[in-house]
Amino acid sequence: MFGRMIQMVSQFAAPAPGLQLGVTVLGSGSAGNAVVVHSPEGNLLVDAGFSLVELRRRLATAAIPEESLRAILVTHEHGDHVKGLRVAAKALKIPVFCNRLTATVLRDGGLAPEAELTLFTAGSAFRIGAFTVEPFCIPHDAVDASAFAFHLGDLKLGLATDLGHANSLTMHHLAACDLLVVESNHDPKMVWASGRPAMVKQRILGRRGHLSNEDCAKLLQRVLHTRTRHLVLAHASRECNCYDLVEKTARDCIRALGRTDLAPHVARQDVPLATLWA
Repeated sequence: MFGRMIQMVSQFAAPAPGLQLGVTVLGSGSAGNAVVVHSPEGNLLVDAGFSLVELRRRLATAAIPEESLRAILVTHEHGDHVKGLRVAAKALKIPVFCNRLTATVLRDGGLAPEAELTLFTAGSAFRIGAFTVEPFCIPHDAVDASAFAFHLGDLKLGLATDLGHANSLTMHHLAACDLLVVESNHDPKMVWASGRPAMVKQRILGRRGHLSNEDCAKLLQRVLHTRTRHLVLAHASRECNCYDLVEKTARDCIRALGRTDLAPHVARQDVPLATLWA
């Protein structure tokens, strides 16, 4: 059997007393990506784009016990998201969740874990521990890239990186989040001025490439909600962006929306962000 299909759910779990939802971006960028989503019953790792040694170092820096991880969810098959997947899944002894097309590429490329993959389908919610997870398709030049909305009782975390544009489906799933992690990858002028090949520039700027700072701001104008407590800007290019510009663009957007209570956090490539809680 190629992979075990997970049991889908049609409604979310009822809120339980004391539930608290959190997110830690362990690192984000073209050199590696990994995010921890927290619950009192255990945590989920989204992507494993670092070696096991580096992943463990970052978990220790963020004071996250590796024993707290219950599963790995894969957004897509690009190396900066899965290069440590096979080794991490074996060492941590936790299941890996991905969609069918991604599973095929992982297996063909020797990146899949030894254990059987657990398959999800975009648009069908499923449970992992206390979480209800909603996977949805995003436009990116991968075989079938996914983003996620995580529900823990009444709390919601939206996580979407590596998308060329924010379509209506993306905006629907990222609306009304308590915690929001979205891509702010590049400044188009810096892309064109870079020494990258023309084909790479066109890929980044295309509708299946990466989200620019300004396009991220347009997305935020549509999805930021009064309940949104924390915003993280992720996957910033170190060559075609700068962290200060990412923060400024987001701050200007937030200010224009009249939000004086929300400050953007910019995920770094080299160090984890502090854990944010809803």
